[in-house]
Amino acid sequence: MDLIIENVDSFKAMAPRTPQPVLEPSTAHYYDSFCENIALKVVLKVLLSSVDKIVKVQIANKVEQEIAQIEQQVIRAGGGPVAPDDLAQMTHYVRRTVSDLLN
Repeated sequence: MDLIIENVDSFKAMAPRTPQPVLEPSTAHYYDSFCENIALKVVLKVLLSSVDKIVKVQIANKVEQEIAQIEQQVIRAGGGPVAPDDLAQMTHYVRRTVSDLLN
């Protein structure tokens, strides 16, 4: 604080900052992740509706194998260690989504 008070005259003598240019909003529409997730679920639901029961069971088994790797995938993506509650929430979400898509 003392340093600021001592240099107040030099701060006053500084040139003012140049104003930041105003960026005009883009006219393109960007979808948020919620819309993207819904769109992906719809496409997957349509694709999976033509799959027979055996393939659906194989998909469910593969998802369970991938769930076991969720924590490692998060860490590789730079997320760091995953709290047990967060991991439980992610696995629950994945299982519920797969169940919704396969039924």
